[in-house]
Amino acid sequence: MKKIFYSIAAFTLISVNAFALCEDSICEKPKDKFKYWEGIDIGLNGYMTPSNSLNVPSGSSFLELDYARSRSIAWNMGQLNIPIAKHYVQLVTGFGLEWNSYAFRNNWSLNPDAANVTATEENIDFSKNKLKTTWVNVPLLLEFNTGKNEDKSFHLAVGVTGGYNLFRNRLKQEFNDEGNSVKRKVKDDFNVNPFRYALTARMGIGHYSVFANYSLSEMFKGNRGPELYPFSAGFTLNF
Repeated sequence: MKKIFYSIAAFTLISVNAFALCEDSICEKPKDKFKYWEGIDIGLNGYMTPSNSLNVPSGSSFLELDYARSRSIAWNMGQLNIPIAKHYVQLVTGFGLEWNSYAFRNNWSLNPDAANVTATEENIDFSKNKLKTTWVNVPLLLEFNTGKNEDKSFHLAVGVTGGYNLFRNRLKQEFNDEGNSVKRKVKDDFNVNPFRYALTARMGIGHYSVFANYSLSEMFKGNRGPELYPFSAGFTLNF
């Protein structure tokens, strides 16, 4: 836990100091933006075991996901470029918000206010059964660009992101009860790890990119749930 905290604290300090100390002679100029972090990420998310399997550990079938309905959306709203070799090689930081939605395959309800990650099997056919989380992200990326024109340049960025679970997590469920549509929402931390640090990669041409994230920190707090590592992948529309 200390390593996670120190990692995110370092990312945050780098970002804050860079914004505060930025001078026109060092940081990017408005006419030469090359902003491939800023934008909207849309993709799928899930989690893997330490052996990189999508199958959840034995005894954790209530965490099996419907990947077609497990989605990730991020709004990366701030970016700072620090040139290393003009716009061809840059150090990038910034901030953003990310929303993850984990759609469960089976008819189980996660138990709130529980010491460990547990669930109760229900005699309900859920049409929606999702765990939703919200994160504040701070990236630290090394970015490479091949051209002078932002709209046509091929770009590749690799690095890490630190994240903080900003709000209480939500279990959102919908089902039919004797012809009536019922919606149920439960707020709790559900033992989700409040800090996250992840490897990230982005590449594309112009204002269109693809991305992939893999968390190095566990989905759940240590020893309170199965060992699972979140990931997400999709495409980005850059501003």
